[in-house]
Amino acid sequence: GPRPSVTPPAAALRSRRPMNVLTDLLYPVVAEARESVPSAAELAAAPASVLFGTGGLASLDLVRFIVMVEEKVEDETGVQLTLASDQALSRRHSPFATLQSLATYVEECLAEAQA
Repeated sequence: GPRPSVTPPAAALRSRRPMNVLTDLLYPVVAEARESVPSAAELAAAPASVLFGTGGLASLDLVRFIVMVEEKVEDETGVQLTLASDQALSRRHSPFATLQSLATYVEECLAEAQA
């Protein structure tokens, strides 16, 4: 649908309550992805849900999912993150392994971006 043009100030969002990346950012993206990303149709909104690797999303779908997460982060926080960086992809433990690992990684990126 049309994206609302009004972006709430990040300060107002922060003062409301601490944001939970998993439930506030990732679960809504999962719901969206289930509708629009073929291999995400069975993706559950649960911390242990596998994104990358056996039982995870097809590689192109994972890329789409990550872009959707980046857009959601920007919508909610005003921060532009690049999650699929060389640095992220070269980690021994992929930050994209599960929803929980992705949430932890997004938290790290946001902390860095807002430092």
